[in-house]
Amino acid sequence: MAQKFNVLLDPLPEEWEGYPIDSDFQTGIQMFEILQDSSLSEFEKVVVCTGFLFPEGGPKSLELRQKAILWFLSGWNTDNLPKGKAEAPTMDYQADQWRIWVAFLRQYQIDLNRDQLHFWAFMALLRNLEECSFTRVVDIRSKKLTAKMSKEEREAYAQAKAIYSLKKSVPREYTDEEKAKIDAFEERKKKAAQKKKTKQAFEEFKR
Repeated sequence: MAQKFNVLLDPLPEEWEGYPIDSDFQTGIQMFEILQDSSLSEFEKVVVCTGFLFPEGGPKSLELRQKAILWFLSGWNTDNLPKGKAEAPTMDYQADQWRIWVAFLRQYQIDLNRDQLHFWAFMALLRNLEECSFTRVVDIRSKKLTAKMSKEEREAYAQAKAIYSLKKSVPREYTDEEKAKIDAFEERKKKAAQKKKTKQAFEEFKR
Protein backbone atom coordinates (compact mmCIF):
# COMPACT_ATOMS: atom_id res chain seq x y z
CA MET A 1 0.00 0.00 0.00
CA ALA A 2 1.45 3.35 -1.10
CA GLN A 3 2.18 5.83 1.65
CA LYS A 4 -0.11 8.85 1.63
CA PHE A 5 1.41 12.27 1.14
CA ASN A 6 1.63 14.53 4.20
CA VAL A 7 2.83 18.10 3.68
CA LEU A 8 3.93 18.22 7.33
CA LEU A 9 6.36 15.37 6.68
CA ASP A 10 7.02 15.14 2.93
CA PRO A 11 8.44 17.53 0.33
CA LEU A 12 6.02 18.65 -2.35
CA PRO A 13 6.28 16.18 -5.26
CA GLU A 14 8.31 17.02 -8.33
CA GLU A 15 7.81 13.69 -10.11
CA TRP A 16 5.20 10.98 -10.62
CA GLU A 17 6.20 7.30 -10.87
CA GLY A 18 9.74 8.41 -11.74
CA TYR A 19 8.67 10.92 -14.42
CA PRO A 20 9.65 14.56 -13.71
CA ILE A 21 6.62 16.89 -13.67
CA ASP A 22 6.04 20.60 -14.14
CA SER A 23 4.58 21.28 -10.70
CA ASP A 24 3.91 25.00 -11.20
CA PHE A 25 0.44 26.23 -10.24
CA GLN A 26 -0.06 27.64 -13.73
CA THR A 27 0.31 24.11 -15.12
CA GLY A 28 -2.58 22.94 -12.94
CA ILE A 29 -4.76 25.87 -13.97
CA GLN A 30 -4.05 25.24 -17.65
CA MET A 31 -4.95 21.57 -17.20
CA PHE A 32 -8.25 22.48 -15.54
CA GLU A 33 -9.01 24.84 -18.44
CA ILE A 34 -8.20 22.16 -21.02
CA LEU A 35 -10.38 19.56 -19.31
CA GLN A 36 -13.33 21.97 -19.45
CA ASP A 37 -12.85 22.72 -23.15
CA SER A 38 -15.80 21.18 -25.02
CA SER A 39 -14.05 21.62 -28.38
CA LEU A 40 -11.53 18.87 -27.51
CA SER A 41 -12.25 15.15 -27.35
CA GLU A 42 -11.53 13.26 -24.12
CA PHE A 43 -8.47 11.68 -25.73
CA GLU A 44 -7.17 15.06 -26.89
CA LYS A 45 -7.65 16.49 -23.40
CA VAL A 46 -5.54 13.71 -21.88
CA VAL A 47 -2.79 14.11 -24.47
CA VAL A 48 -2.56 17.90 -24.14
CA CYS A 49 -2.76 17.81 -20.32
CA THR A 50 0.04 15.27 -20.01
CA GLY A 51 2.07 17.33 -22.47
CA PHE A 52 1.99 20.14 -19.91
CA LEU A 53 2.46 17.87 -16.89
CA PHE A 54 5.41 15.90 -18.29
CA PRO A 55 7.63 18.37 -20.22
CA GLU A 56 10.37 15.72 -20.55
CA GLY A 57 7.99 12.95 -21.60
CA GLY A 58 5.71 10.79 -19.51
CA PRO A 59 3.92 7.45 -19.56
CA LYS A 60 2.69 6.15 -22.91
CA SER A 61 -0.49 4.32 -21.94
CA LEU A 62 -3.75 6.25 -21.78
CA GLU A 63 -4.64 4.66 -18.44
CA LEU A 64 -1.42 5.83 -16.77
CA ARG A 65 -1.81 9.31 -18.25
CA GLN A 66 -5.32 9.56 -16.81
CA LYS A 67 -4.06 8.40 -13.40
CA ALA A 68 -1.28 11.00 -13.49
CA ILE A 69 -3.72 13.82 -14.32
CA LEU A 70 -6.10 12.78 -11.53
CA TRP A 71 -3.20 12.52 -9.06
CA PHE A 72 -1.80 15.95 -9.91
CA LEU A 73 -5.13 17.77 -9.88
CA SER A 74 -6.60 16.15 -6.75
CA GLY A 75 -3.76 14.43 -4.86
CA TRP A 76 -3.44 17.40 -2.52
CA ASN A 77 -7.06 17.07 -1.31
CA THR A 78 -7.42 15.25 2.02
CA ASP A 79 -11.18 15.86 2.36
CA ASN A 80 -13.87 13.39 1.33
CA LEU A 81 -15.12 14.27 -2.13
CA PRO A 82 -18.93 14.41 -2.45
CA LYS A 83 -20.52 11.53 -4.34
CA GLY A 84 -23.55 11.54 -6.58
CA LYS A 85 -24.80 14.36 -8.77
CA ALA A 86 -22.16 16.96 -9.60
CA GLU A 87 -22.98 20.46 -8.40
CA ALA A 88 -22.73 23.55 -10.55
CA PRO A 89 -19.26 25.15 -10.48
CA THR A 90 -18.87 28.10 -8.12
CA MET A 91 -15.52 29.40 -9.38
CA ASP A 92 -13.74 29.88 -12.68
CA TYR A 93 -10.08 30.75 -13.23
CA GLN A 94 -10.97 33.05 -16.13
CA ALA A 95 -13.89 34.89 -14.52
CA ASP A 96 -12.26 35.09 -11.07
CA GLN A 97 -8.66 35.80 -12.13
CA TRP A 98 -8.42 39.29 -10.62
CA ARG A 99 -10.21 38.38 -7.39
CA ILE A 100 -7.84 35.45 -6.84
CA TRP A 101 -4.78 37.50 -7.74
CA VAL A 102 -5.71 40.32 -5.33
CA ALA A 103 -6.58 37.85 -2.54
CA PHE A 104 -3.18 36.13 -2.73
CA LEU A 105 -1.35 39.46 -2.91
CA ARG A 106 -3.16 40.88 0.14
CA GLN A 107 -3.29 37.81 2.36
CA TYR A 108 -0.08 35.94 1.45
CA GLN A 109 2.00 38.64 -0.27
CA ILE A 110 2.24 36.30 -3.27
CA ASP A 111 2.10 37.84 -6.74
CA LEU A 112 0.60 35.07 -8.88
CA ASN A 113 1.67 36.95 -12.01
CA ARG A 114 5.34 36.74 -11.03
CA ASP A 115 5.98 34.31 -8.18
CA GLN A 116 6.49 30.57 -8.58
CA LEU A 117 4.31 28.27 -6.50
CA HIS A 118 3.71 24.53 -6.44
CA PHE A 119 0.21 23.68 -7.65
CA TRP A 120 -0.63 21.75 -4.47
CA ALA A 121 0.48 24.71 -2.33
CA PHE A 122 -1.59 27.04 -4.50
CA MET A 123 -4.71 24.89 -4.06
CA ALA A 124 -4.22 24.69 -0.28
CA LEU A 125 -3.85 28.48 -0.04
CA LEU A 126 -6.84 29.03 -2.35
CA ARG A 127 -9.03 26.75 -0.24
CA ASN A 128 -8.05 28.58 2.96
CA LEU A 129 -8.43 32.19 1.89
CA GLU A 130 -9.98 34.46 4.49
CA GLU A 131 -13.08 36.44 3.57
CA CYS A 132 -12.48 38.56 0.49
CA SER A 133 -14.17 39.50 -2.77
CA PHE A 134 -13.38 36.05 -4.21
CA THR A 135 -14.91 34.09 -1.32
CA ARG A 136 -17.94 36.40 -1.26
CA VAL A 137 -18.57 35.84 -4.98
CA VAL A 138 -18.21 32.08 -4.53
CA ASP A 139 -20.72 32.24 -1.66
CA ILE A 140 -23.16 34.18 -3.85
CA ARG A 141 -22.92 31.60 -6.65
CA SER A 142 -23.53 28.72 -4.23
CA LYS A 143 -26.36 30.49 -2.35
CA LYS A 144 -29.73 28.80 -2.72
CA LEU A 145 -32.81 31.00 -2.84
CA THR A 146 -35.42 29.83 -0.34
CA ALA A 147 -38.98 30.72 0.63
CA LYS A 148 -37.73 31.81 4.05
CA MET A 149 -35.96 34.80 2.51
CA SER A 150 -37.76 38.09 2.22
CA LYS A 151 -38.74 39.28 -1.24
CA GLU A 152 -36.06 41.96 -1.13
CA GLU A 153 -33.38 39.44 -0.08
CA ARG A 154 -34.31 36.99 -2.85
CA GLU A 155 -34.27 39.76 -5.44
CA ALA A 156 -30.90 41.03 -4.23
CA TYR A 157 -29.35 37.53 -4.36
CA ALA A 158 -30.94 36.78 -7.74
CA GLN A 159 -29.46 39.96 -9.17
CA ALA A 160 -26.02 39.22 -7.68
CA LYS A 161 -26.11 35.61 -8.93
CA ALA A 162 -26.92 36.87 -12.44
CA ILE A 163 -23.95 39.27 -12.34
CA TYR A 164 -21.48 36.57 -11.25
CA SER A 165 -23.04 33.68 -13.17
CA LEU A 166 -20.62 31.28 -14.87
CA LYS A 167 -23.12 30.03 -17.45
CA LYS A 168 -21.99 32.57 -20.04
CA SER A 169 -18.28 31.96 -19.80
CA VAL A 170 -15.71 33.84 -21.85
CA PRO A 171 -14.56 31.84 -24.91
CA ARG A 172 -11.35 29.93 -24.20
CA GLU A 173 -8.24 31.69 -25.54
CA TYR A 174 -5.15 29.49 -25.86
CA THR A 175 -1.60 30.72 -25.33
CA ASP A 176 0.98 30.23 -28.08
CA GLU A 177 2.46 27.32 -26.10
CA GLU A 178 -0.94 25.62 -25.78
CA LYS A 179 -1.63 26.14 -29.49
CA ALA A 180 1.74 24.61 -30.35
CA LYS A 181 0.98 21.51 -28.26
CA ILE A 182 -2.46 21.09 -29.81
CA ASP A 183 -1.04 21.64 -33.33
CA ALA A 184 1.66 19.05 -32.64
CA PHE A 185 -1.01 16.57 -31.53
CA GLU A 186 -3.07 17.23 -34.66
CA GLU A 187 0.02 16.74 -36.83
CA ARG A 188 0.80 13.39 -35.17
CA LYS A 189 -2.83 12.34 -35.66
CA LYS A 190 -2.67 13.24 -39.38
CA LYS A 191 0.57 11.30 -39.85
CA ALA A 192 -0.89 8.26 -38.08
CA ALA A 193 -3.99 8.41 -40.29
CA GLN A 194 -1.86 8.73 -43.43
CA LYS A 195 0.33 5.82 -42.35
CA LYS A 196 -2.76 3.67 -41.77
CA LYS A 197 -4.15 4.67 -45.16
CA THR A 198 -0.87 3.82 -46.90
CA LYS A 199 -0.71 0.45 -45.17
CA GLN A 200 -4.27 -0.37 -46.24
CA ALA A 201 -3.47 0.60 -49.84
CA PHE A 202 -0.39 -1.62 -49.78
CA GLU A 203 -2.39 -4.56 -48.41
CA GLU A 204 -4.97 -4.14 -51.18
CA PHE A 205 -2.20 -3.93 -53.78
CA LYS A 206 -0.78 -7.30 -52.62
CA ARG A 207 -4.13 -9.06 -53.11
